[in-house]
Amino acid sequence: MLKMIITCLFLTFALASCTGTTVVHLETDAYAKLADVKLGASSGDVVRDRAIANEARRQFSKLVPDPQPYLSYTLTISPPEKTKKTDAKDYKAMQSELKKDAKLREKFLQLCRKELAAPDAVAEMAVYTHTSSAKALEVACQRLTAALASGRLSYSSFEKARQGLKTKEMIAILAGR
Repeated sequence: MLKMIITCLFLTFALASCTGTTVVHLETDAYAKLADVKLGASSGDVVRDRAIANEARRQFSKLVPDPQPYLSYTLTISPPEKTKKTDAKDYKAMQSELKKDAKLREKFLQLCRKELAAPDAVAEMAVYTHTSSAKALEVACQRLTAALASGRLSYSSFEKARQGLKTKEMIAILAGR
């Protein structure tokens, strides 16, 4: 039987508590409608696995836009890689070095531009910085670098931003307040 592998890192709910990969098998009937959903390999977290299977059932038409009759599709959900956490001492040392060294600030600006260059991130930055999409990336990175070097950006907000969360402090910095 033909198998199509669909790889997704995220569904509509957070997978931060992932313990391992979950495999869901989706089978179609003679009319190319979803007939059965079965769990394959389990992550070890039964509640999470059931939630993934239920979400796969609800999202089947989006996951498989043109299903074929009598086929089995496989959905593999892998946990996101966790970024290395910076400790508070390293963060303070980085702040003091940025404050002293203009070349290091320029390197940080380049890294920021590279990390936030995705179109969806630029669109989000345009909202926060109150600028056009063309200027948003540059303005956001300059404000973040200045806040980091001056000590306005706290360690907790920095770590939350690395995890993809925006704090009130971060939004205020991006807005230029």
